[in-house]
Amino acid sequence: MLLAACSSTAPTPVDPAVLDATLTTDPDNPIAGTKVRLKAAFTGAELSNSSGMTFEIRVNEKPILIEAIKEDNNTFEGGYTFVESGTYEVYLHLYTEDIHLTKKKQVVVQ
Repeated sequence: MLLAACSSTAPTPVDPAVLDATLTTDPDNPIAGTKVRLKAAFTGAELSNSSGMTFEIRVNEKPILIEAIKEDNNTFEGGYTFVESGTYEVYLHLYTEDIHLTKKKQVVVQ
């Protein structure tokens, strides 16, 4: 008996050195006390369907974690209401294959 396998190409391994991320907000100029949509888009590789991401916002040196929702293979979204105006550090934690990649971004809130 002869078995035939499907001929599909294996996914290209993700190289963390070439992955980059952008962080955008909606609205573009967030205002304290109103909900902000955070959107992270990754470039440099096609991420797998099993990839996940978490936003980490530092408030008074304490981390607030927001599980992102996958919009497509390379884009993730989450929402947060910044209580006070200021500049916030936002860490994008990407989990794909055996990789945990972190990118640091900033959000300025009016």
